[in-house]
Amino acid sequence: MGKILLKNGEVVSSKGTLKIDVLIEDGKIVGFPEDDDEVSDAEVVDCMDKLILPGVIDPHVHFRDPGQTYKEDFESGSRAAVSGGVTTVLDMPNNDPPTISRKALDDKRALVSGRSYVNYGFYIGYDGGNLEEVNEVKNVAGVKVFVADSTGEMGVSGEDLEKLFEKGNKLIVAHAEDTKIIEENKKKLLKGKYGPEIHSEIRSPEAAVSAVKYVCELAKKYKHSVHIAHISTEGEVDVIEKYKDSGVTCEVTPHHLHLTEDDYKHWKNFIKVNPPVRSRMEVFSLWKALKMGVIDIIDTDHAPHSLEEKGGEYLDVPAGVPGVEMLLPIFLNTVDSEGITISELVGLVCEKPAEIFGIPNKGRIMEGYDADIVVVDMELEKKVEREKLFSKAGWSPYEDLVLKGWPVLTIVNGEIVFDHGEIVGKPVGKEVEF
Repeated sequence: MGKILLKNGEVVSSKGTLKIDVLIEDGKIVGFPEDDDEVSDAEVVDCMDKLILPGVIDPHVHFRDPGQTYKEDFESGSRAAVSGGVTTVLDMPNNDPPTISRKALDDKRALVSGRSYVNYGFYIGYDGGNLEEVNEVKNVAGVKVFVADSTGEMGVSGEDLEKLFEKGNKLIVAHAEDTKIIEENKKKLLKGKYGPEIHSEIRSPEAAVSAVKYVCELAKKYKHSVHIAHISTEGEVDVIEKYKDSGVTCEVTPHHLHLTEDDYKHWKNFIKVNPPVRSRMEVFSLWKALKMGVIDIIDTDHAPHSLEEKGGEYLDVPAGVPGVEMLLPIFLNTVDSEGITISELVGLVCEKPAEIFGIPNKGRIMEGYDADIVVVDMELEKKVEREKLFSKAGWSPYEDLVLKGWPVLTIVNGEIVFDHGEIVGKPVGKEVEF
């Protein structure tokens, strides 16, 4: 690895911005030279009028590897990630076969090694009967539990769920929806004619709030930290706020902040997700909670499906939307429209994810930290075009939007891997250590 000097840019943290040069060597941030004479043999990258951000950490992706690589694999998913300024991902376990044992995890590690453009980590899944495997497995971000069936049909509830909180030894990441309420809604609503918008009624706000309350109560009872995935309602926010002191954290996705039930008219089943998109009032409440600090992080729940799959009938269409390459562009555009500050954004997508999931040496631009960095041009305007996307899914719910503010350079482990629209490096991603 050679030296890289990022010159004339503004470095961003959650505390503010600072005009300072950044020197990278052997995969690390090694200093902030004030004089060119201090630096020799470095590749100089002029960042004049650009922002220098820590590489984004997306702790909620489904790269579909193994088992469903026609939707996505680690190579295509990680290429999409770096194109959007994401330098570390944590991959979910509802694969085919699911990652619910040490052997399955070791097989997945072997499969991914040498193929990822981003740094990566894994979760182990909990199916109600593998607690020993969950507790003994090493170097995972946490244990994922579905408190309702979603993609992969790994739903767990009742005594099996409580056992995980009582006897588990890892951070629990919960997909929280109430199966009983969902099934009751299906019986009432799946009659006669209906469109894709019925999904938001079947997996109702009440189903989300009920499950989140149950999970938070378990966290408090057993003093066990839990991270609530993809909240989508004001009711969930109200519950979580009461349990913050019990080790409860939460996330929100771009699609729950930018899409509403009105978008079914255009996108139909393409925006079928679990939990569903909500009303405009719910979206407003999520933005309010984000600004107030109740919501800890933004990540994508990147869940790609093929165009063919998404074009089917409602009951047959799988839930999920792609998002990893659009995370930063969507919110840089929000910075431009003054919905959020750039420092707040860095806290939400870089610093706080590293803290919650215990990822050392990432999420900040500091001496000794890993050189995972994204350079951003806040004046660059581009339309989101299907043919220019890197994900195998080949579509995006943000197509045809003109966004202002885009990543132009992504560095992973001290290597430039994305440069002004092109993948230019090799798969240099490594498994992170927790």
